[in-house]
Amino acid sequence: MEKGGEYLQQVKGNQGKLLKTIKKAFAGTRPRYGRAKKGHGRIEQRALATRPTSAMKCGFTYARSIIAVWSKVERNGRQTETVRYYIASLSPNERTTAQWHRLIRGHWAGVENRNHWSKDAIWREDATRSRNPNLVGNLALLRNALLALVAEERETYGSLPAFTEAMQANRIMPFNLITRKLYR
Repeated sequence: MEKGGEYLQQVKGNQGKLLKTIKKAFAGTRPRYGRAKKGHGRIEQRALATRPTSAMKCGFTYARSIIAVWSKVERNGRQTETVRYYIASLSPNERTTAQWHRLIRGHWAGVENRNHWSKDAIWREDATRSRNPNLVGNLALLRNALLALVAEERETYGSLPAFTEAMQANRIMPFNLITRKLYR
């Protein structure tokens, strides 16, 4: 933040106190949905609202705004409605509703591009039950390091699941992979 960066982060259940604070701030807010968009076998409408906040109020460094995004989706005749919450270092009035939507969509594209799917679907990262932030952070660091380590090797196997299975089937492979990278 000191170097001019900004953040936008989704707030989930593992941040219980912060999530409760944000939900309370949006209690009673009626979403004003935009036009319906069709694609990927569904019809979707979104609504967004922002509120100012402070680091002191929510206990999150540099926090300036909280955001709620409502999503109404119709697929195969069934309709679902969800609400996602975010916290950002930008003030609410620094972006238009359309810009906030783009930032949030870009956030998810970035998450997927940074291998979130691999870490969750293959290694079940989101299923980590620990509440110890040091443990969770260290496990995430190890998963990221492993993804970087196997980046070129996994191409040989065609996919990360196939590579993971090959590593599990041959116990010497992980050791060889690590030592080969260390002593090149």
